[in-house]
Amino acid sequence: MDIKDIKAIYKFLRETDITEFELEGADGKVRIKRGSVAPAREIVEALPQTIAVQKDEKKEAAPEKAKSENIRIVTSPMVGTFYRSPSPEAQAFVELGSIVKSSQTMCIIEAMKLMNEVESEFNGKVVSILVENGQPVEYGEPLFHIEVSK
Repeated sequence: MDIKDIKAIYKFLRETDITEFELEGADGKVRIKRGSVAPAREIVEALPQTIAVQKDEKKEAAPEKAKSENIRIVTSPMVGTFYRSPSPEAQAFVELGSIVKSSQTMCIIEAMKLMNEVESEFNGKVVSILVENGQPVEYGEPLFHIEVSK
């Protein structure tokens, strides 16, 4: 399977509501997975190499911000659904520019009907929120950038 085949499959899936597709053959394995909220997060994984077809603009900017010495990243501790507040009518735990303290709840990840609080490991200021409310997240996916206090 070559890149043209992968792109054709990707184009077909982009026009449907299918969120995950996997094909394994003698040449390798192709897995296409996209989130239901942000179609710009669609990524094509091909073995033995991974081919990124399209990246979220926020994720392109993330490495630049992460290079700064005093920026720390809060990542998802599990696979689940990201929520910024404890309930739909409640205020978000943190907003852009919020000052957070170590062990302060920043969001909730719902996994298997359990609500798991994600706490900050740092004291500082929230400089970016990388995930939209209700979006599925993967283990280790960056959620927030925090400019740590000195």
